[in-house]
Amino acid sequence: MIRPVSALFSLLLLLSSSAHADAFGAPGIPHRWASALKQAVGTAYEPTTANSPVWFTVADGVLTEVFYPNIDQAQVGDLQFLVTDGQNFFSEQKRDTISSVSFVNEGMTVRISGQERSGRYAFEQEIVTDTAAPVVRIHTTLRRLQPGLRLFVLFKPAINNTGSQNLGFASHDGLFATKLTPNSRKVPHEFKPVHAALLSSNPWVATSVGYVGFSDGWQDISKHFSLTNIFYEAGPGNIALTGEVRMSQASDFSFDLALGFGGTRSEAQTYAQTSLLIPFDQVRSQYENSWKGYLQELQDSVLTRGTRFITESVFARRSAEIIKMHEDKYEKGAIAASFSKPAPLDNDHAMDGTGGYHVVWPRDLYHAAMGLLAAGDVRTPVNVLRYFLKTQRADGSWPQNFWVDGTPYWRGLQMDQVAFPILLAAQLQKRKVYALTQDDLEMIRKAAAFIIANGPSTQQDRWEELGGYSPSTIAAEIAALKEASLLTNDPTASSVADRWQTFIETWTLVQKGPLGQNYYLRISPAGSPDEPEPIDLANGAGKAFAAEIIDGGFLELIRMRLRSPSDPRILNTMSIYESPQLGVSTKDPTSPGSMVYRRYNRDVYGADREGGFWPLLAGERGHFAVAAGNLDRARAQLFTLERSAIESDLIPEQTITPPLPNIAGAMVGRGVACPLVWAHAEDILLHRSIEEGKVFDAPVIDPLKPLPAPSEIPNGS
Repeated sequence: MIRPVSALFSLLLLLSSSAHADAFGAPGIPHRWASALKQAVGTAYEPTTANSPVWFTVADGVLTEVFYPNIDQAQVGDLQFLVTDGQNFFSEQKRDTISSVSFVNEGMTVRISGQERSGRYAFEQEIVTDTAAPVVRIHTTLRRLQPGLRLFVLFKPAINNTGSQNLGFASHDGLFATKLTPNSRKVPHEFKPVHAALLSSNPWVATSVGYVGFSDGWQDISKHFSLTNIFYEAGPGNIALTGEVRMSQASDFSFDLALGFGGTRSEAQTYAQTSLLIPFDQVRSQYENSWKGYLQELQDSVLTRGTRFITESVFARRSAEIIKMHEDKYEKGAIAASFSKPAPLDNDHAMDGTGGYHVVWPRDLYHAAMGLLAAGDVRTPVNVLRYFLKTQRADGSWPQNFWVDGTPYWRGLQMDQVAFPILLAAQLQKRKVYALTQDDLEMIRKAAAFIIANGPSTQQDRWEELGGYSPSTIAAEIAALKEASLLTNDPTASSVADRWQTFIETWTLVQKGPLGQNYYLRISPAGSPDEPEPIDLANGAGKAFAAEIIDGGFLELIRMRLRSPSDPRILNTMSIYESPQLGVSTKDPTSPGSMVYRRYNRDVYGADREGGFWPLLAGERGHFAVAAGNLDRARAQLFTLERSAIESDLIPEQTITPPLPNIAGAMVGRGVACPLVWAHAEDILLHRSIEEGKVFDAPVIDPLKPLPAPSEIPNGS
């Protein structure tokens, strides 16, 4: 039960400040999300339960989006502290401190360590989730290097994926937030009311809530170095809640925060109160033990028996933990692409809106499942397959991306994403991880029928920008049809796949073009690569002819075992792909013989309107090296992939530079998504492929039918 503000507390507020029932400045300035470049993510590992369906992120050295009760539902914008001397000094954690973020150990406790820029204080925070409840616990130690400092907590809610329409309530009990009305049009989960409660282990000296940019605590404290205006309620609008924490006289001061969530205010507060009764060290120990247990499962798995990498590589184990952290706890098998909201080009922060990368892409989900399978996780890939079954549409396809409950978010159609569930099913059957049910086989039949009826052309390629005949998409489609034929005894699927395989070059090989001769292009709108096919490059990059643009999609022809790595056309395309004149690739100065890659030449999706280098593509090139038997090159590419990670070993979507010798890794631009689950999956897969000397996720294409020699494959002429 929430107690009313006590008479004594009210009297103290009235004596020391101006107390008002309602804040001014509604609805506040427009909400903006925190940086997509996350330095850490966290949640407890729960193999069978969902006691703690809450996930947190860290960016710019502060707690940012917190998700509850599903991976696609952000409830927090950010939470940080403010420090003043009460007279003329003001400091904000995000802007006025120099900090580092790391995982303490493989238990995945997040630690933020830093100091104020002028040296007035230092701090350390540790963040975990309570394994028994939907509560984020934050333990903060402030070392005052100047006497008289005061500490305030600034809490910015963003209930149900939006910073608008929030309601806030401040009292001596804590800081509370909810949303005025759910928006059922976008996400059905929003039918469920969500309340947040922020409580402190130390008493609040004063609390207030206001509209961001007008009456919030940041505005008040930055001007007056104290809370001089007290507001008990604010909303609906973009609000922020503030509380001053009572501090001891010791130079080193520690306190705990508990951020709880529930369907009612009372429930959220009870969760937070109950959690605060447990010492932080105990909560942290339970959290760390959950992840240590997961790693032990991987090392004991029948799938990793006889392998070394999962035991020897800390990075590979970290990748497995990061992928697993992105899985929903109610919809097992639903894995978000990233806990990020990437910003528009030339903009550090995404504007208010429900979407982002915290939804499900079938492509990313397939790679996540295969990465975890390679790491020894038996349970999650099976749950992914069941989730694919649950979210398949009546026509046999899957949306471009979708919310956890299967509701489409973007409306594009990408044919490789219809193929990947079939490929996953085949992998699970082949490795005797799971026996396919009749429902699974029906899912495969429907997906294969959709591919036959609508392929091989795709509305969008794997970069979600152009339609037509894409080598990477066609490779996935053909491999999936071959697998579907084996799994369902359907000769039609195999016949179509064989026919399409003979036409790959007809649709995608430029015999003579602006980049040379006999090379695979990125995509041909009409399947006529030698014709002058105009295309509009995305993100305002201008117009081009299809034959002028190349990407690494042709490498999927090898990964899917449709072409030999020694095929002259593959090798010729590789020489163009890696030529310095084209601008797609650049040498990695930290790894001799290795390279980094952009998505395609003339790509502008990235910081400063220049396409960045995608670490996952370094891994893709490494898999080609494995297929070609060049394990030294594969190891060099793996080194590049992992060196592209940020300080906390999270791999971003893209980087501005290749890994640099004089810094911890590569330079990463603002607004870039991090971590990217697909990249972490590629890391694990390349580890496993190198150890086995063969591509781990290569499909099971008829083992009795050898790969055709290059001379036996029609070239479209």
